Amino acid sequence: MLPALTVPRRVGAPRRAIALAASATLALGALVTQAVTSPATPPLGLADELGPATWAMNIPASWLAAPAPPLRPGDAIDLLALRPGDKPYAVPVAYGVTVLAASDRGVLLQVDEVDASALASARSGGLQLVALLRSTR
Repeated sequence: MLPALTVPRRVGAPRRAIALAASATLALGALVTQAVTSPATPPLGLADELGPATWAMNIPASWLAAPAPPLRPGDAIDLLALRPGDKPYAVPVAYGVTVLAASDRGVLLQVDEVDASALASARSGGLQLVALLRSTR
Protein backbone atom coordinates (compact mmCIF):
# COMPACT_ATOMS: atom_id res chain seq x y z
CA MET A 1 0.00 0.00 0.00
CA LEU A 2 1.19 3.56 -0.73
CA PRO A 3 1.66 6.05 2.03
CA ALA A 4 -0.87 8.78 2.12
CA LEU A 5 0.32 12.11 0.86
CA THR A 6 -0.66 14.83 3.20
CA VAL A 7 0.27 18.46 3.12
CA PRO A 8 1.28 19.94 6.48
CA ARG A 9 -0.70 22.85 7.67
CA ARG A 10 0.73 26.23 6.56
CA VAL A 11 2.35 28.66 8.99
CA GLY A 12 -0.27 30.79 10.56
CA ALA A 13 -1.03 34.25 9.24
CA PRO A 14 0.02 36.05 12.46
CA ARG A 15 3.63 34.76 12.18
CA ARG A 16 3.83 35.78 8.55
CA ALA A 17 2.44 39.23 9.32
CA ILE A 18 4.99 39.74 12.11
CA ALA A 19 7.88 38.65 9.86
CA LEU A 20 6.65 40.91 7.04
CA ALA A 21 6.32 43.90 9.41
CA ALA A 22 9.82 43.32 10.82
CA SER A 23 11.30 43.12 7.30
CA ALA A 24 9.50 46.27 6.21
CA THR A 25 10.70 48.12 9.33
CA LEU A 26 14.32 47.10 8.73
CA ALA A 27 14.16 48.08 5.05
CA LEU A 28 12.58 51.44 5.89
CA GLY A 29 15.20 52.07 8.59
CA ALA A 30 18.01 51.35 6.13
CA LEU A 31 16.55 53.75 3.57
CA VAL A 32 16.06 56.52 6.12
CA THR A 33 19.59 56.08 7.45
CA GLN A 34 21.04 56.40 3.95
CA ALA A 35 18.92 59.47 3.22
CA VAL A 36 19.78 61.23 6.51
CA THR A 37 23.54 60.73 6.38
CA SER A 38 25.09 63.09 3.90
CA PRO A 39 27.61 61.72 1.45
CA ALA A 40 31.19 61.99 2.63
CA THR A 41 32.78 65.21 1.40
CA PRO A 42 36.35 64.93 0.28
CA PRO A 43 38.87 66.64 2.57
CA LEU A 44 39.96 70.12 1.56
CA GLY A 45 43.22 70.32 -0.29
CA LEU A 46 45.95 72.90 0.15
CA ALA A 47 44.68 74.93 -2.81
CA ASP A 48 41.30 75.25 -1.06
CA GLU A 49 42.98 76.79 2.00
CA LEU A 50 44.78 79.52 0.04
CA GLY A 51 43.37 83.00 -0.20
CA PRO A 52 42.53 84.57 -3.55
CA ALA A 53 45.52 85.55 -5.71
CA THR A 54 48.00 83.73 -3.46
CA TRP A 55 50.28 80.74 -3.86
CA ALA A 56 51.86 78.19 -1.56
CA MET A 57 55.65 78.42 -1.52
CA ASN A 58 57.97 76.08 0.33
CA ILE A 59 61.09 77.54 1.91
CA PRO A 60 63.50 74.66 2.59
CA ALA A 61 65.49 74.78 5.81
CA SER A 62 68.69 74.93 3.74
CA TRP A 63 67.65 78.39 2.49
CA LEU A 64 67.52 79.75 6.04
CA ALA A 65 70.59 81.33 7.64
CA ALA A 66 69.21 80.48 11.10
CA PRO A 67 66.57 77.99 12.24
CA ALA A 68 63.05 79.37 12.08
CA PRO A 69 61.36 80.12 15.39
CA PRO A 70 58.66 77.67 16.50
CA LEU A 71 55.89 78.26 13.96
CA ARG A 72 52.24 77.21 13.80
CA PRO A 73 49.80 77.39 10.90
CA GLY A 74 48.32 80.88 10.75
CA ASP A 75 51.40 82.66 12.16
CA ALA A 76 52.64 85.72 10.29
CA ILE A 77 56.36 86.09 9.59
CA ASP A 78 58.64 88.61 7.92
CA LEU A 79 61.57 87.39 5.84
CA LEU A 80 64.96 89.08 5.56
CA ALA A 81 67.54 88.22 2.92
CA LEU A 82 71.17 88.22 4.11
CA ARG A 83 74.45 88.29 2.27
CA PRO A 84 77.32 87.11 4.48
CA GLY A 85 80.92 87.89 3.68
CA ASP A 86 83.23 90.93 3.50
CA LYS A 87 80.37 93.29 2.68
CA PRO A 88 77.39 91.83 4.53
CA TYR A 89 73.95 93.33 4.25
CA ALA A 90 70.33 92.47 4.99
CA VAL A 91 67.25 93.33 2.94
CA PRO A 92 63.61 92.76 3.91
CA VAL A 93 61.96 90.77 1.12
CA ALA A 94 58.53 89.72 2.47
CA TYR A 95 56.24 91.17 5.12
CA GLY A 96 53.38 89.46 6.95
CA VAL A 97 53.57 86.16 5.08
CA THR A 98 51.18 83.53 6.49
CA VAL A 99 52.56 80.15 7.61
CA LEU A 100 50.60 77.17 6.25
CA ALA A 101 52.84 74.47 7.75
CA ALA A 102 56.24 74.20 9.38
CA SER A 103 58.63 71.36 10.08
CA ASP A 104 62.33 70.82 10.56
CA ARG A 105 62.61 70.43 6.76
CA GLY A 106 61.24 73.88 5.97
CA VAL A 107 58.33 76.28 6.06
CA LEU A 108 55.30 76.31 3.76
CA LEU A 109 54.07 79.86 3.21
CA GLN A 110 51.12 81.59 1.59
CA VAL A 111 52.59 84.32 -0.63
CA ASP A 112 51.32 86.78 -3.20
CA GLU A 113 53.06 87.46 -6.50
CA VAL A 114 55.28 90.24 -5.11
CA ASP A 115 56.50 88.13 -2.17
CA ALA A 116 57.05 85.07 -4.38
CA SER A 117 59.16 86.96 -6.91
CA ALA A 118 61.12 88.77 -4.17
CA LEU A 119 61.92 85.48 -2.41
CA ALA A 120 62.90 83.77 -5.66
CA SER A 121 65.09 86.73 -6.70
CA ALA A 122 66.82 86.86 -3.33
CA ARG A 123 67.51 83.15 -3.39
CA SER A 124 68.73 83.18 -6.99
CA GLY A 125 71.18 85.95 -5.96
CA GLY A 126 72.70 83.63 -3.36
CA LEU A 127 71.14 85.32 -0.36
CA GLN A 128 70.10 83.38 2.72
CA LEU A 129 66.82 84.02 4.48
CA VAL A 130 65.93 84.74 8.10
CA ALA A 131 62.37 84.25 9.35
CA LEU A 132 61.12 86.72 11.95
CA LEU A 133 57.93 85.78 13.80
CA ARG A 134 55.45 88.65 14.12
CA SER A 135 53.75 89.40 17.41
CA THR A 136 50.02 88.79 17.63
CA ARG A 137 49.51 91.95 19.73
